[in-house]
Amino acid sequence: MNLIPPPITIPSEPLTFPLRRAAKQYPEKVAVIEPEKGGKECSYQWLEENSSCLAASLTSMGVGSQDRVALWMKNSLEYILSFYGILKAGGIIVPVSTHYGKREVLHQLRETEVKGIITSHNLYAETGILFSEVEGLRFVVVEGEGELPSDTVAFSSLLGGSNRLDRSTGIDPKETIAVLPFSSGTTGLPKGVMLTHFNLLSDLYQVVQVHEISATDVMINQLPFFHIYGMTVLMGTSIMAGAAQVLASRFRPVDEFLSLFETYQPTLFFTVPLIVQEFCHHPKVPTMDWTRLRYVNAGGAILSPEVQERFTQITGVPVMVGYGLTESSPTTHVTPIRKIKVGSIGLPLSLTEDKIVDPETGVELRPRALGELWVRGPQVMKGYYNNPVATAEVLVGGWLRTGDLAWKDEEGYVYIVDRLKEVIKCKGFQVAPAEIENILLGHPDIQDAAVIGEPHPEYGEVPIAYVVLRDKASLSSEAIIEYAAQGLARYKRLARVVFTEMIPRSASGKVLRRLVKNSASL
Repeated sequence: MNLIPPPITIPSEPLTFPLRRAAKQYPEKVAVIEPEKGGKECSYQWLEENSSCLAASLTSMGVGSQDRVALWMKNSLEYILSFYGILKAGGIIVPVSTHYGKREVLHQLRETEVKGIITSHNLYAETGILFSEVEGLRFVVVEGEGELPSDTVAFSSLLGGSNRLDRSTGIDPKETIAVLPFSSGTTGLPKGVMLTHFNLLSDLYQVVQVHEISATDVMINQLPFFHIYGMTVLMGTSIMAGAAQVLASRFRPVDEFLSLFETYQPTLFFTVPLIVQEFCHHPKVPTMDWTRLRYVNAGGAILSPEVQERFTQITGVPVMVGYGLTESSPTTHVTPIRKIKVGSIGLPLSLTEDKIVDPETGVELRPRALGELWVRGPQVMKGYYNNPVATAEVLVGGWLRTGDLAWKDEEGYVYIVDRLKEVIKCKGFQVAPAEIENILLGHPDIQDAAVIGEPHPEYGEVPIAYVVLRDKASLSSEAIIEYAAQGLARYKRLARVVFTEMIPRSASGKVLRRLVKNSASL
């Protein structure tokens, strides 16, 4: 049995091509269903026409070629419209996490020098005042119920006009940036990842091929679209295949979320290990009819082999595992449905190469030898935005250094063991230790600090801090945790604080995290 996906041809088209094609092939077919809005539906033709209408409105507001527009809202029809509308206006999407606090939002908006932002009423109400601190911001579009804040534009006013526009056609897809998501990469603070139209379209073709997604599929899309996994593997592939996507903005209460499976009978479910684990422990799951669900795909964090096997035992549904990074649009590996090896991330996608190398020398290693996973393919990013130094560190001769410690078996299946990189993976989200360390070092009573990841049974990892207090200072662990939490997402909250006398650092002042981790295990 040949398990390597055959080569596919990626057309020289923009990222808007899949929507345009779906609207021609399946004009009246349901594209999006919103249970949280009373089961509201829209067709592919409606989505195509109204995203072009939105593009015309954005252009009239001054959005030009390669202008950055931030998109800050939860999963919704408005999110999808905005995503394609910004691209059709010729702009670049800057997806912003709805989990972010003020500090993180401002960093992303300033780094990318956004011209405008599209957000929801509730997010604006909480932190809208921060937009006045962003230089060059021309407009703020607000979606949702309630009185419209002054100096903002109602989202609904951008639809319904007679003008339609699509300036994405005719671009050079390999050079034109489509999306600027942020990633911590292997080290340091979050950086803008330059993903071109070609990068993202390539990954859509690759994922649809390996997952055998078609227009007959129904997908429950719960993972946030601001995250590269939700954006590409859920929202993007649904449209690429002409499938129907049922939108959900949360998975708790689990009872309510499971009711969506009973109502809509999905055929595919792309999710994260935490949700698979919750399903395994929920009393309703064994009593449900899972016969329509072809498989579950888990990605975003390491899935334990025990959970992978248990879900299949309970439901009869196989669990595939996918692997990727923001820097690779994201997917590079998937376990083949016809030969799942529990614990493995599987084989590289079509047009994708991988190798395990010695991280010090870059020399490729033989099967079963432990080293760093490197990947190469059309989905690998152009580089980090305005950061050639960081780009040169992770892109070597077209190869992307993943920072993950892994090995391959004789059939080419890859197994992730640990991470060489410093980023902490909590609940499937990236936590940059340096970001929290910078906050801690801003406290007048803290002399030095290091943040590392600690294994957690549900969340994968949680950040913990090693802290050196200044002489005569008296700070409690609780006070430090509260201080570090200000303006940050909840998943970046410190789980605990360890007081120590010294933080091991290199001659250049870099925290030696492996030494910190070793001391943590003593």
